[in-house]
Amino acid sequence: MAALRDAKDTPFADDLGAARGAQQATTTPSWITGAPMDPLAVAVEPVPAIPGFPFLHRGAAALVSGPTGGGRSSLVQACAYDASRSALNIAYLGAEVTEGEFNARAADLASRRRDPIDQALTADLAHVRYLSLVTVITRAWASADEWINGIAAQFDVVAIDPISSVASALDFDFDKSNAEFVTFYDRLIQPLVDRGVAVLLLDNIGHATEARSRAKGASAKQDRADLTFSCVLKAHPASLIITARKVRSVRAPFKRGDEWLFDRETQTVTRQSESGPGEEAWKPTTLMERVSLELERDDGLSRNEIRKRVEGKASYIDQAIAILVDDQHVDIQPDGKANRHHLLTPYRVPESQPSPNQVPDPVEEPGPTESLYVVGDEGAGPGSTAHTTTDRVPQNCTCSRPAPSPPAGNAHICATCKKDMRA
Repeated sequence: MAALRDAKDTPFADDLGAARGAQQATTTPSWITGAPMDPLAVAVEPVPAIPGFPFLHRGAAALVSGPTGGGRSSLVQACAYDASRSALNIAYLGAEVTEGEFNARAADLASRRRDPIDQALTADLAHVRYLSLVTVITRAWASADEWINGIAAQFDVVAIDPISSVASALDFDFDKSNAEFVTFYDRLIQPLVDRGVAVLLLDNIGHATEARSRAKGASAKQDRADLTFSCVLKAHPASLIITARKVRSVRAPFKRGDEWLFDRETQTVTRQSESGPGEEAWKPTTLMERVSLELERDDGLSRNEIRKRVEGKASYIDQAIAILVDDQHVDIQPDGKANRHHLLTPYRVPESQPSPNQVPDPVEEPGPTESLYVVGDEGAGPGSTAHTTTDRVPQNCTCSRPAPSPPAGNAHICATCKKDMRA
């Protein structure tokens, strides 16, 4: 604990520190002293992605949001199908997808993968279990310990589809109440994550333009999740693109901005793109700073109010707001029919740094002719007699009146007094 106290170069401070150290050693409980920072305690190598779930790793809660009917449920079931072939145990808590539909989709997956439906396949797929979301969540809420111990002992991955049905089952409001979502998360989700279970939470996106890359409702959904992903439909080929928006752990096997493609025809998930070191997608940084400045002046503006105050194309302003929300500079809270934007941390355009393929522009040195001239101090304008960049006189000329630049080849002659400065 001596490292937690400031060292003073006085005998009195040394004696006092020793006395406090002896007292703390006997009276301070371990839950207050904490654990020392130890760079050797955990390996820094990336943890592996879960087989079948290339965008997921153990001991993490992931929030996957996308448009209604976009194929998130099919995505999760296809991942579970593949994970079962590696003998992983998956729990799918469904509400909108019934047990009958779940099994019908399993048969469709087998057909698309050209897997014979035999004893070996059914044995593998038995690792995936369908549970009624409403029934299980209601009972889990009444007996949290039974839920935590049972799920952690039985399953590697738990998918909850959708979390709006959780709110309905528990009579909570996840659209407006951060506190109610946090209560649910801390009671039923975080204890599973702490035991190494991977938890998938599926939700719809908001309707506002700036909310189309985040789950609708309470901001705590994004805050508490370790991983967040947004889904976008692609027409050709028919597919769903999953983009990582938040990656908490430095040991995750992927980074923010990485993408996967879920092909609707083959029902397979493939890595679409991988961001390089330090690589980041283009952002409307100037508009992002302008939005931040407006919220610093007047917090809680609506989207339309921001559009009126920030000069620029509305769609680009909406994109700037969306990125500020994704990067956790801005939080959106519902207020009646309006969504209020609250600043979390100010944003400023980062200074560009030279890179191997980006060097600063060279500074143009003044030529020999320009070196003879000086720009005046007085203000310039219509009718002004001040020197400007085109109205110059030789530096060593005593002429009091400004003059236009001398003709080429006569840089040594003042155009007003005609004095030859070489004399």
